[in-house]
Amino acid sequence: MDRLKVAIIFGGCSEEHPISVKSAQEVAKHLDIEKYEPFYIGITKSGAWKLCDGPGANWENNNCRPAMLSPDRSVHGLLVLEQGQYKTIRFGCGASRSARQTRRGWCDAGFVGAFRHPYVGCDIQSSALCMDKSLAYIVARNAGIATPNFWIVTADEDIDADRLPYPVVVKPARSGSSFGVSKVSRKEELLSAVENRKTV
Repeated sequence: MDRLKVAIIFGGCSEEHPISVKSAQEVAKHLDIEKYEPFYIGITKSGAWKLCDGPGANWENNNCRPAMLSPDRSVHGLLVLEQGQYKTIRFGCGASRSARQTRRGWCDAGFVGAFRHPYVGCDIQSSALCMDKSLAYIVARNAGIATPNFWIVTADEDIDADRLPYPVVVKPARSGSSFGVSKVSRKEELLSAVENRKTV
């Protein structure tokens, strides 16, 4: 049986870069290569796309080739630079199984989606919403889901430390994982925790 081809996209320009690489490493570690043929697409911190051998510790310098999404809407896939010429790796959500078998580099699914083909995880709208924690709380609250009380602080806003019941958790509103998270037990600790959030 032919293996399903899977695009695993990781990295990126944000502070989430190392977490994304770590996630790709976990996927690579547990992927059943008897069933799946992975294509690892790494995005550098500067935003360059590269097709590489895997998400290892020094992936950017290990046999990577420049790549980019095809700008042609009729060609869903990745353009990879090889020996001075671009080769197309196609992503084929609309093709039949027999058609996919005849095309070298055809991809059946991807981890994260930006190519209009099958992918795992949340859709683009829900992913974008959840990256803004205050908006996610508002939507969840309106759906009847219990959420913690929260206070949004802008970069130039004065903070009234006496306004809050302690302990509180300080976190960037538009960042994932645990970047910039602090537990504040006393009001005297609040300002430094917020300053730490601003640098993230």
